[in-house]
Amino acid sequence: MASGQTKKRIVTDTFGQDFELVKKIGHGGQGVVCSTQIDNVLVKMSTQPDKNKKRKWLEHVHWLMRQPLEQLNIAKPFSRIAMKGNNFGYAMELMDGLIPLEKVMNETEELIDSEGSIDHYLYTGGLKRRMTILAKLARTLSDLHARGLAYGDLSPANIFVSENADYSEVWLIDCDNICVNQRESFDSVEQEGQAGRIFSPGFGAPEVVNGDSLVSSLTDAWSFAVVAMKLLTTNHPFIGEVVENGTPEDEERAFAGELPWIYHPTDHSNALDEDDPKGIPLELVALNPLYNLFEQCFNAGKDEPLARPSLAEWAEVLEKLTHMLVKCQNSECHASFNYVVRDRKLECPFCDSLMGGRQILYIRNYLYDESITALENADVRDAYINTGCNQTLNIGETIVIKNSCPGSLYWPESQELLSLSFSKEGLEITPIGAKSFEMGFADFRSELDKHKLQTFNSKTPISASTRANRWLIIVPIVDTPEPQIANLFRLRW
Repeated sequence: MASGQTKKRIVTDTFGQDFELVKKIGHGGQGVVCSTQIDNVLVKMSTQPDKNKKRKWLEHVHWLMRQPLEQLNIAKPFSRIAMKGNNFGYAMELMDGLIPLEKVMNETEELIDSEGSIDHYLYTGGLKRRMTILAKLARTLSDLHARGLAYGDLSPANIFVSENADYSEVWLIDCDNICVNQRESFDSVEQEGQAGRIFSPGFGAPEVVNGDSLVSSLTDAWSFAVVAMKLLTTNHPFIGEVVENGTPEDEERAFAGELPWIYHPTDHSNALDEDDPKGIPLELVALNPLYNLFEQCFNAGKDEPLARPSLAEWAEVLEKLTHMLVKCQNSECHASFNYVVRDRKLECPFCDSLMGGRQILYIRNYLYDESITALENADVRDAYINTGCNQTLNIGETIVIKNSCPGSLYWPESQELLSLSFSKEGLEITPIGAKSFEMGFADFRSELDKHKLQTFNSKTPISASTRANRWLIIVPIVDTPEPQIANLFRLRW
């Protein structure tokens, strides 16, 4: 063999297909994941030295290949590697153009710690992309839990995301961790009186770390919360001043649930160093609904797993808040940030630029129940039911409003109604699933006289010159017989 030439490692599956292990791209509790010469096909090879445990692992892989994982962004095994010598593994399919989330997180954290720069955070999609990734991940895990299964070893190493920051695809690899509610590890050394445990250091739930429980949907919920906080802030929820300035034993205590989380409301013993805070403050990226989920998980949920928010709750809150983000119009920033109005001003927390009132539209979703108006002594205002669903539309963007609210279980598959495009010239409304729409204006704090609405059945522009202290009312008309309850959208114009 010529000097410098690397010997190719070839493995063969049980169908006779050869796979060249090209590059190590990930690792998990049971082995390493490698790319192959075939696009979109990965191979995971076991690193377990114990052959009996390897065979037990393969039995689990065979079981997994029969499980209902369709329509989930999970790299399901489609064949196993033929057992020759010490070869144990399986092949799986993964869409192209993905990288480990761990890579993105590590690079961001390193730049913030070394240079105090958030450029990489913004360059890799900022807050909006991170919340979108988390929302999709939470929804995937929620759907998995709904099928009676748990993921088992969630960490940034086995979460893959789009390499291109303009996209937010999310896939899970290492699905051999998946189990029916509870499972022990195939590679951990069992201690006396303890089951073999499976977790990634820093991401395992305290009861798994301590050997008090096997993995389950409740331990998935803990791991997800840790991933979410590190992705949004670069900070681990339990690595505060005590751990940073302490010993390795202090870190072990933190991961075992013996220390308070860094934002504990009363116990500040493990808070971040006030004189040298690291990462991005949680209050900068998490509004109350999201902050409350973290608090619920890492405070009450630390000792009581049943108190942790479910993945469905995480998905709902993240989807709602993602649709409420504002895009900074500073050409040197373009960060996304939470819609928070202080003193009638919107200020970008990343560059301190003020947003002008003509750069964003605020949309409220109501249901209009016409049948209520027929009731005796009914007030017309009673017919308007506030869904609590709000969205923002940034200048230069186009959004689609649907028949269900973002965050609801039905929203991903909900009927698309209208397209809204916002530019400096004004607003453009286009029917999609709705055959037409009614539209009119109402003064601020006044209720709409439905009879003053006009009907439109094609793309309709609204000039920015019509701006006033008024709400723009839009009622999509869907092709159903005599609907009694209709969607109604009020835009602060």
